[in-house]
Amino acid sequence: MAISTRKIVYILGAGFSYGTDHSVDWGQSNIKMPLQNNLLELIFKLNYRKIRGLDPLAKTIRKYFSPDTYRSQHREGARRHQDLQNLSVEEIVTFFEEMVRDLESEIEAAVFRKAETELRKQTIDLIAYLSIHGSPGKNKILKEFRELLLGTDTVITFNWDTLLERALLNKGRWHPAWGYGASVRKAFTYVGDTPKALKKHVTILKLHGSINWLANNEERVITKNFSPNGRPDDVVMMPPKMLKREIWGEKPTEEQTRPLRGNWAIHDQKLYPNIWREAEEHLLRAKRIVFIGYSFPAADTSVFGLLRRSLATSKIKHGEHPEIFIVDPNAPSLAQRFYQSFKIQVPSKNQFLSLATYVLPRSRL
Repeated sequence: MAISTRKIVYILGAGFSYGTDHSVDWGQSNIKMPLQNNLLELIFKLNYRKIRGLDPLAKTIRKYFSPDTYRSQHREGARRHQDLQNLSVEEIVTFFEEMVRDLESEIEAAVFRKAETELRKQTIDLIAYLSIHGSPGKNKILKEFRELLLGTDTVITFNWDTLLERALLNKGRWHPAWGYGASVRKAFTYVGDTPKALKKHVTILKLHGSINWLANNEERVITKNFSPNGRPDDVVMMPPKMLKREIWGEKPTEEQTRPLRGNWAIHDQKLYPNIWREAEEHLLRAKRIVFIGYSFPAADTSVFGLLRRSLATSKIKHGEHPEIFIVDPNAPSLAQRFYQSFKIQVPSKNQFLSLATYVLPRSRL
């Protein structure tokens, strides 16, 4: 296969919104979407009017991750739990899951299971709110990024929000009935009008699930309004964690429910292993890989394995590695980290400090 016929693959991390203006105002502050590394802070801001309702969750987190501040501050609003705002949600969720799995006492394990369930629910509520209020049609940078995408391109994302899908759908370039890849199309039914699929369309592979994928033991659907539609328990969304067992077909470690919901309901369909395998197939055909807002965290061994296999196989198959671009405020240091991990140089001309500097002056030549 000649390299000129190969595709461009975009890999979107939590910092995809660098340089954009997806601001949402809920009374106290504006935030930007998608999320970066401030999930707890944004959960507290969303719930600032009823912040005391998060006291039980905050108490459990604080006991193990912030022992120096063993009680909430005597404040109202988001500042009540300000001492927890800089903690890593991924570390918290991973710890909760390990405790649920390893504790012999069901009573003790129930404490962590309850905290994990509440944190998942709050995360879903936050992402759903931001997905609907993000107004992608008004975002200049997001629209410019949309115009860069060709029908042969693939977007691989670890985010749960639906802003990019809405931007593409508004332009008639994509549709949730067939745009999420073969693995999702096989497992889920789209609830809404299903137009005839385009011969060439952008493929969006959401490796951690999506806020609009719902499943229980009676149905597996994609909702047309890009939100959970009042069914947060049914959302198929891999929690943020360092040990992603679902990728290898292992059972989700969250509490199993009756009836089966969310990740449990799609376990037998092996959705996560299939969609990760599909992403690897797209990476093997890439002539260019553009990382946007992905920080290459050392703990993300699943993604490193995916990249290492696809890059090595691509070199054998095509005789050369794909061209690498990095778009991130820390692009120079990330390029160095990429070289240390994969022994592939990312030249300075392929490094961009924001999404704006990447999309606005660029052509596809």
